[in-house]
Amino acid sequence: MLPIDIQQLHISDFHYMRSLGDSISCLTNAIDLTTCSIQYCDRIECVVSLSSFTSSSTHPFQSLDVLVLDAQPKLSALIIKDEGFGSTTTSTLAPCATFSHLKEITLIACSSMKTVLPHWLLPNLQNLEEISVYHCDEVEEILGAPTSEVKEKGSDALIKFHLPKLRKLRLYHLFELKSICSKNGVMVCDSLQLIEVDNVCYELKKIPPFVPLVGDGQPYAYAPPSLTISSNTEWWESLEWDDHPNFKNVLQPLWKHRKH
Repeated sequence: MLPIDIQQLHISDFHYMRSLGDSISCLTNAIDLTTCSIQYCDRIECVVSLSSFTSSSTHPFQSLDVLVLDAQPKLSALIIKDEGFGSTTTSTLAPCATFSHLKEITLIACSSMKTVLPHWLLPNLQNLEEISVYHCDEVEEILGAPTSEVKEKGSDALIKFHLPKLRKLRLYHLFELKSICSKNGVMVCDSLQLIEVDNVCYELKKIPPFVPLVGDGQPYAYAPPSLTISSNTEWWESLEWDDHPNFKNVLQPLWKHRKH
């Protein structure tokens, strides 16, 4: 059992657990935990399995501010939805306390993860301020919506990704990254100050539009007033603007060449 007043937890080279839920008994008291860092744990597949907390009166991650996951070769998701729980066929979501105070998440060398934050988890992440993803070889999208949800809403329906406090998005050495949000996704992030991308994100060809129009239903060429886009010239010039050609004119003054 961890001390009730513990605020920082660092786990390294522990190869015997599939998720932190495997050690739920020792985490139950950690209600003041603000920082959690996990490194070189070869078997971890997720941080939380939802079934671990269905009967728990207090959630050990409800006060967490900072989460760092480094060198996790089997990590595929922050949260694994158990069968029938939080599935796209029900309205059930993760318990509202799960990561509800999280401000910063950093992923480094998590080579099995394809989607960083699924759409169904975003209601829990309304305090999130920074997302940093480095050297994750299989990541294809940062904010993802399930295919079934896209089908239910129609192939042309806009999917809103609400992260009202997000300030910084950093993306480095993501060879398979194809999109920041899923197809037809728009970001509702008025507080966004920085999108930083290196030129090794070869497959990332588009920046999602911000805030949809109410009138004709088309994404509006708008960017948060304090936004800076920092990248190499090579990546910036490779971007495609076919869907929203006027968006380039809006973002061009916000782009800065990233210094090495």
